[in-house]
Amino acid sequence: MPTQTARTITSALLVSGVFLALGCPSERSGSSDGEAGSATSDTGSNDTTDSTATSNGTSTTTTTTGADSSSGNSGSSTGAEVDCSDRPTGRPSVRSELDGVWDGDRGAVIMFGGDQGIPVMCSPQSDFVADTWAFHSDCDSFELLDSGSGPSPRGRHAVALDSLGGRMIIQGGRFRPETSGTYTLYDDTWAFDLATDTWEELGTGGPSARTNHTAVVANNQLLIYGGNASSNGLAFSPLDDLWSLNLDTLEWTELNTIGAPSARLFHAAAVSDDESTMFVYGGGDENAFTGPFFPDLFALDLSTGEWTELHDGSASAPVGSIWGDLLFDGNANRLLLWGAHEDNLLGNNNKIWQFDLQENSWLMLEEGDVLDNTSATFCDFPVDFVAYAKGTPERRSAGVGVLTDDSELLIFGGKTDCGFVDDVWSWPLAGGQWNNRVRATLGEICVRAFAEGCDSMCI
Repeated sequence: MPTQTARTITSALLVSGVFLALGCPSERSGSSDGEAGSATSDTGSNDTTDSTATSNGTSTTTTTTGADSSSGNSGSSTGAEVDCSDRPTGRPSVRSELDGVWDGDRGAVIMFGGDQGIPVMCSPQSDFVADTWAFHSDCDSFELLDSGSGPSPRGRHAVALDSLGGRMIIQGGRFRPETSGTYTLYDDTWAFDLATDTWEELGTGGPSARTNHTAVVANNQLLIYGGNASSNGLAFSPLDDLWSLNLDTLEWTELNTIGAPSARLFHAAAVSDDESTMFVYGGGDENAFTGPFFPDLFALDLSTGEWTELHDGSASAPVGSIWGDLLFDGNANRLLLWGAHEDNLLGNNNKIWQFDLQENSWLMLEEGDVLDNTSATFCDFPVDFVAYAKGTPERRSAGVGVLTDDSELLIFGGKTDCGFVDDVWSWPLAGGQWNNRVRATLGEICVRAFAEGCDSMCI
């Protein structure tokens, strides 16, 4: 069992030969348990599409990539041909409350668990899963890697990539066997070996059981920050603690830092390529059902343990939001913010923002859908609720978002205004135009799903 220690950061800590200081408005939020903005429980599948995509996650054509056809690896461009017809044809269920990592060796997104219980009239219908999937980018195909030999079913867990160890690490999360009642919160930590596709439990202890926290890996340390300590789906108990797990010794340490942000959950985090800085954006407090949400951006210097507010969210910044994806783009020295649930009547969004770390300024790269009408009553949205941006993903939060080795934003799943979704899209950082890689079967608004006779926002 890992031991627990506590210390205050006043100077740098020598670790492995390097110095590392480790120290929704009610009209569109309204429902319990963070189901803000979900409109109905069911949508129809796409009959046509305005972007090229596969319908079941598998292409039947031969493509030219840098991949080996037996492994799905596409880490380098050698011009090798890949016969995608021999790939599995299965795909994950629609789901939310999960995240994933990019596995560069096989050119795939790896993701675990989540909630597949599609909301009914914006009310959660919990149905947690424990499967581990890969999305192979060479053939746009899914592969089931593990059906439940590792962590128990859960959602709202924290996910991080341990690139040095070649592992996806998950920590915490929550579960309940029914669609109502209290949740079981977890404090366990697991690692999925990306070479062997096997799970290993790294132990419990350290951070208290929690959900909606963040995890990053820096200098061989897993850093866990913030989250929600409440097992009651009708209340939040935000946290502001920071913990470190030494990935060699598996010893947990609670860290006290300088100038920490206020306690929060539903926030997003990223780490710089040189592993010197952790960034934290947005989130909410005990009022995260209805807002306001935090619009601020902080950086933690991992050599001093000191927090700095990079932006307070005023003037040309994103609206305060929860459950988005924050990604570090080292090539351009910037952060990218994708998706999230905004603190306004629009709710879920499909915007892409960048934060220039040289200028400390925000810039919107993709606006996506814009608000066009208001809801009549709670969870009753007209067909023209938004003016939708053709050729863009459905507005969402609580899904998977990663950056690939080919400098693309790749997304899967999440929570939409029409339930949960199961599509895959990519957005190249150079040129920036969305590409629908796998079509959604559920979760899109009526007009985006190209249904006929739409008389409400959702089918």
